[in-house]
Amino acid sequence: MISNDELRQLQEYPSGPDTSVLSLYVNVDQSNAANLNRGFLTAVENLFRRMSDTGENNKATLETECRRVLDFLRDHTPRGKGLVVFSDSRSGFWWQRDLQAPLPTDARWSPSPWVRPLLEVMEEHDRFAVALVDNHRAKIFVGDAAGLLLTSEIMSDVPGRHMTTGTDHIWSQSHMDRDRANHIRTHARRVADELGGVVERMRLMRVIIGGPVEATSIFEGELPRRIQQMIVGTISAPLDSSQDKLLGEVERVLERAEQEDEARLVESMITAAMKGERAVLGINETLAAIHQGRVHCLVVAKGYRAEGRQCRSCKVLVTDDARKCAYCGEELMAAPDLINRASRKVLEQSGRVQIVSGAAAEKLNPAGVGAVLRF
Repeated sequence: MISNDELRQLQEYPSGPDTSVLSLYVNVDQSNAANLNRGFLTAVENLFRRMSDTGENNKATLETECRRVLDFLRDHTPRGKGLVVFSDSRSGFWWQRDLQAPLPTDARWSPSPWVRPLLEVMEEHDRFAVALVDNHRAKIFVGDAAGLLLTSEIMSDVPGRHMTTGTDHIWSQSHMDRDRANHIRTHARRVADELGGVVERMRLMRVIIGGPVEATSIFEGELPRRIQQMIVGTISAPLDSSQDKLLGEVERVLERAEQEDEARLVESMITAAMKGERAVLGINETLAAIHQGRVHCLVVAKGYRAEGRQCRSCKVLVTDDARKCAYCGEELMAAPDLINRASRKVLEQSGRVQIVSGAAAEKLNPAGVGAVLRF
């Protein structure tokens, strides 16, 4: 898992005139034939060669950093579909994670980590809980784009199903069935309490449940209403499922839920913006709202790009070609990665960034970007 603190630290990485970070995103998906037999390593070598040939600043330092990353990749065994590496050897900085989501192979040599592709993946894979339950066992996982983490495993003493004989067998059988049902319900209540604690501690907004129909039905009935409303789907995976099988079923449920959520968000934002009610559309209006600290949620269509300038002093972002800041009069510097910088400012203001794709992105275009406002 990747924590919010880690993302914030990457966003706030101390950059300066002498700081250079090599950011690398690699598609290592082994279902892609081109990546087999370390084909992904060849793709990265070619990418680094092109970067070096462009005559980037600090070319010697860049080549040293590339060698450091390539040495790592030669021994790395893919544990997912994507890989992220940030490297700055002069500062002793190294950050690397395997991701369960594929992403294009790309790199950047810049004063700070290039985190936007990572933010996009993380936004597409919000943290969630998975509760697998049967009549006497349960497992609770928490997951994100980096995979699943088992947080709890519960076992309860539930009597098995027995058949009685004799003249009093009808009464005895009924008594044992009720006793077993009570034990199963008590077990479900224990798991529900544990799941509620995990959701509360980690501030999760989505829950997936799985297991036999009888057990999941009883379990769902024991959940508080607020947790029931977080359930985005059910899966058929048994408790002893492999990670690959479990992730496959979870991804299908989450993809459908994400598409529905994104469509609702974009629709409500556009409607509010048209009415002038705490929402804006378009890059200029959005940048103005960010400068005013009004953005609750920045919404960006996946693949949308914009260039502009940023003030060296007050850090305002603009899209015009002016040389001086209209707010403080200081010099404006080029900001080719305008959306990445805008995302960073929103996060620094305790807002959130939502990257939308598919039908939601088509709906947001041609504006490309918008924001839900605090006021």
